[in-house]
Amino acid sequence: MGMKVLFLHPDLGIGGAERLVLDSALALQARGCSVEFWTSHYDPHRCFPDSLRLRVSCVGDWLPRTVWGYCAAPCAYLRMVYLALYVIFLSGAESDVFFCDQVCKRPL
Repeated sequence: MGMKVLFLHPDLGIGGAERLVLDSALALQARGCSVEFWTSHYDPHRCFPDSLRLRVSCVGDWLPRTVWGYCAAPCAYLRMVYLALYVIFLSGAESDVFFCDQVCKRPL
């Protein structure tokens, strides 16, 4: 049996980062790994169709994405911290490898 790989991703929607992690997950799955996604936002009606073939769990979608249209990166960071803590301490999910995709913002 292959390794268990758990992906942590801030928002599993439609975009370049999402395509990259989905392709990575599908490649690992094709090699016999068990793949699971944990995210703070997931809408099965607005995602890449490939994500529907994977196990996706959503936690912390109630946390704000912005504060009155500002602070998107700090909010994404806090959502990921909540997600990571939830997965580690409350989910019961087991994994050999964690793949964590995080939001970063370059200075202007």
